[in-house]
Amino acid sequence: MTSASAINPYDAVAYPGHSFSQTHPARLATIAHFHGMSPGLPSEMRVLELGCGRGGNLIPMAAQYPRSRFLGIDLSGDSIRQANANADELGLSNVTFRQEDILELTADLGRFDYIIVHGVYSWVPDPVRERIVALFGELLSPQGVAYVSYNALPGCRLRDLARDVMFYAVRNIDEPRERVRVARAALKDVAEASDPDSYHGAALRQRLKQIDELPDNVFYHDDLNAGARAFALHEVLSAAGRHGLQFLAEASFPNLYGAAKGPAQQLLAQIPIEEAARREQMLDLLIGRAFRETLLCRTELPLRRGIRADALRSYYLAANARVAQQATEEARPGVERFEFDEGVRLSVDLPLCKAALGVMSAIWPASIAWEELVARSCREAAGELGPDLDHEVERLDEALIAIFKAGLLDIRLEPPALTTEISEKPAASAIARWQASSALEVTDLRHRTVQLDSLVVRKFVSLLDGSRDQRMLLDDINAFLAETRAAGIAVTNLPERATAAEVAMHLKDVARLALLRA
Repeated sequence: MTSASAINPYDAVAYPGHSFSQTHPARLATIAHFHGMSPGLPSEMRVLELGCGRGGNLIPMAAQYPRSRFLGIDLSGDSIRQANANADELGLSNVTFRQEDILELTADLGRFDYIIVHGVYSWVPDPVRERIVALFGELLSPQGVAYVSYNALPGCRLRDLARDVMFYAVRNIDEPRERVRVARAALKDVAEASDPDSYHGAALRQRLKQIDELPDNVFYHDDLNAGARAFALHEVLSAAGRHGLQFLAEASFPNLYGAAKGPAQQLLAQIPIEEAARREQMLDLLIGRAFRETLLCRTELPLRRGIRADALRSYYLAANARVAQQATEEARPGVERFEFDEGVRLSVDLPLCKAALGVMSAIWPASIAWEELVARSCREAAGELGPDLDHEVERLDEALIAIFKAGLLDIRLEPPALTTEISEKPAASAIARWQASSALEVTDLRHRTVQLDSLVVRKFVSLLDGSRDQRMLLDDINAFLAETRAAGIAVTNLPERATAAEVAMHLKDVARLALLRA
């Protein structure tokens, strides 16, 4: 539905609103710069989000960059009212939320360095989709970047098998909660009764398992929207081309081959690096990708494809890498094994690379400039380096680029404004403190959603306003524990009293969660 006068399904069932790290302008700026563009710096930019919901994605950006301007548009009146209330509560004057129909938006909005459309394109009628892409063409600044996510083909063909089952079951049901209940039950019955050895039965079972992990409100909007459809990359790029736009990259850049392995990688490697869109489309056909996060820029911009030998030297680097424990029989002399996110493991024997990963592990989630990383790594590995230091640095460059290509190394044009050092009076971000007062999930300074594991930790984060040293934090936490017990509030594993050691431990944990501001 596109008319503000009609009943909006997002007013009937609110969609969960939180931050999406892949949409953050710092990430988009880095990808654009890597491809030879001169993007607007996040510290001073204009950002538009279409389908902003309650501001869960845009508000943390506005708090992080007070000199930049942000505009959120959504058709849901309830969402916009909540977004404005949240922004007012935080005292943010650089973000505005407006209830408007995308079809009614014009070039009068002005130019934007970044336009974000997450979770909208596949779920709106064709005229709205067409207007979204037209707005990219009308509103993007000359060096601007547009982000658009959508369900992708061919991967969503399998998802539609389950949707067929559910839509038949709810064909005469309108009430949202009942639609969700009946759809879940119908898919379970049909999937479990189908032949597990058949293609169809296996697909239904896989989707049933995925849906079991979805909250009802996400499931309702993502899977029970009869008008939702998926798109091949070439379809989206064809629409973009009609409005003077070209494919820049995916927000997941630079993981060049995704889940493709062996022969699939060889097939992709046959496509010239300059034909990025063709290579990406072939990747989808090879791995059955079901979701895309595509970045677009203006057609007239010459883009630099490929990864140069010195490509990382302009950036701040970070890696969530830890030395992995190895069984004695697996250990090899001079080789260290590092574990990255999602359990990815990498064996490293190059002394300078081992030192660099060790440095980044120690400072994670902070980023470090290339020059400083090299200097610190050289000091750490001084006794193991050869006489030709330039050659050693070149080898480090090659190793880190290989890690970067695998998607295990984060690079930034500007470092996130966070610290892992515990100051005399540590301060968490204002957003995290505000969110912790009412919820377990908070937005970190890398724009990720992280979870605080208890009421005590939530209270602890809310106290980190920069006015308390560790002794004062201990006193206030113990006062909170006493008040909670006196009020008779039932809290699982509520300690009698906190200790100074526990305060120090909590501070380290908060720093590792990227919540302490620099």
